[in-house]
Amino acid sequence: MFKLDEKHLDKAKEFAAHNRKKKNCGYCYDRGYIGTTPENTLVLCPKCVDVDKVMEAWKNYVKDIPELKEQYSELFEDEEEQSVE
Repeated sequence: MFKLDEKHLDKAKEFAAHNRKKKNCGYCYDRGYIGTTPENTLVLCPKCVDVDKVMEAWKNYVKDIPELKEQYSELFEDEEEQSVE
């Protein structure tokens, strides 16, 4: 099973914190995420985080790191389909 390295998890936490829509949130306690999965990925807070912006930032981060790009290849499938057409 793939497990995300701590340095990449820290970067994901930064993306979540920078893309919060609300100043105060009792759901995630102002972190921007609720917790982590067994794969060491974030569970974003649906109440205070702009998930689309976080995913776009994560996608830009992942594309420059080959091992992550391989693990998150589904993020790039839409681009490949558009370039084929």
